[in-house]
Amino acid sequence: MNCKDFTNKLIDLYQNKNNQELSYEALGPFLCEIIESSGVVYKMPLRRNTMARVLHEFYKNVLKEKDLDWGDAGTFPDIYDCKVCANPLAQCYVRGLIKPRKSGKAFILGADDIVSEDEISYIFSLI
Repeated sequence: MNCKDFTNKLIDLYQNKNNQELSYEALGPFLCEIIESSGVVYKMPLRRNTMARVLHEFYKNVLKEKDLDWGDAGTFPDIYDCKVCANPLAQCYVRGLIKPRKSGKAFILGADDIVSEDEISYIFSLI
């Protein structure tokens, strides 16, 4: 699944479950950019860091959830690989939306990993 498809499905699931049409204002600029864009960047396979950004914006703008304390999320060696993605990754981790994986002797968030269908199904089950 790519970023554009993931974003559209996430919004569709929410709208169908809540019988509510979301306005562009409710989605915020980043989600609107994804929906309206024809660029190839949003059609590439979905990576965890991009999924985290989409979910963070969805939680912040649509669900009106405030950011949580990072807890131990700051201890993952790859949390700061992308400074734009660090807080979204941490927020998804502390909310239980993404799970760390073992890499050598350390646990990482796998920010650049392509998201599996099982992970996507799990996330959609929570919406």
